[in-house]
Amino acid sequence: MGKDPLKITTLPLLQGLSDQTTTTLLANGRRSSLTRKGSILSGDDLSQRLYVLLDGRMKMLRPSTGGEESLQQRLMPGDIFCPAAMVSGEGCGSYAESLGPCQLLSWPHRQFHRLMEQDERLRTNLLMLLARHVEEERNKRCLSQCVNVRARVAAFLLARINQNDNTPPEIDLRPMSLTAQELGMARETMSRAFSTFERDGILYRHRGLIQVRDYSRLQMIADGSNGCCCQHVAL
Repeated sequence: MGKDPLKITTLPLLQGLSDQTTTTLLANGRRSSLTRKGSILSGDDLSQRLYVLLDGRMKMLRPSTGGEESLQQRLMPGDIFCPAAMVSGEGCGSYAESLGPCQLLSWPHRQFHRLMEQDERLRTNLLMLLARHVEEERNKRCLSQCVNVRARVAAFLLARINQNDNTPPEIDLRPMSLTAQELGMARETMSRAFSTFERDGILYRHRGLIQVRDYSRLQMIADGSNGCCCQHVAL
């Protein structure tokens, strides 16, 4: 996607813009590459520029007072980084780490603000992405309160299906260690839940890819007596 302007304009942030805005964004955007796993975009970078991920995968991390890191978000192509900093003008308290080679496109906050003033659709696109970030955070908080492991995993899968709008529903959970972090459980515990679902014919699993075969039963597990409060959230 990084070298194809037509594909870049299909990204959620850049859809439906005027020709003039699109031309300006593509001409003034700074393209950058992260060639290795573990490359960092610092909080300072994210406080000054709006980044959109063109290719690859990254994760957002927030340092805690105890020196540990908490996973904030998994970033896929089309996602933007720390939009709250862009809207509020406050600094970004998180940083991004690459999970492999990545390509990015970015603009200074000040320049992007000027373009939003000229093109209402650009402002709308950014606010919609910000709203999605808020819903993702709400869903993650809700999942953390879910005691039943099978219900938590089921609710997580349902949220990912709604987010990706896949038909048939197929979910990429790679790397699995990151998915376990998102679920807030040991990888072995998560794998046992997936194995149970696969044995019951609810899903098919192959190398980190999940294909849901019985959406109704997955929904019933999430809706059960020990279910989660967030099973109906559409990210």
